[in-house]
Amino acid sequence: MPLSFEFLSKKDISAVEKVATWFNEFSCEQIVEFLQEKQNLAFVAKLNGEIIGLLYGYSLTRMDKGGPQFFIYSVDIHEDFQNKGYGSEFIKYTLDWAENNGFSEAYVLTHKDNPQACRAYEKAGMTHSENDCERMYEARKSIL
Repeated sequence: MPLSFEFLSKKDISAVEKVATWFNEFSCEQIVEFLQEKQNLAFVAKLNGEIIGLLYGYSLTRMDKGGPQFFIYSVDIHEDFQNKGYGSEFIKYTLDWAENNGFSEAYVLTHKDNPQACRAYEKAGMTHSENDCERMYEARKSIL
């Protein structure tokens, strides 16, 4: 079974439990509470049916934009599966999802001294601007 991606639902208790186990910082209750808010979005990456990654963020609206923005807050691939291209594939999937669901743009912030994340965003086709400490990656121009 190849790499696949799914929207994380509060009703998928087994996936929520797996994410809570994998990320010791989140309890099942916290994940379910997060997913109750319609502006909060979470996806899981699966390899051979097993969860290997979590991406979550927020649907943000602005008065000066023609559709919601997808702010990607966190992209995590389990350490056993890092540096294999799964992170950039995960990001590409969510950018396509955002484009197909009416988002006007998508972006993520990271630190310049996080080369692994920077590489994943760039491999996913995102471009960046930066200041002294951070980089902001924006989605491909086709989503705008």
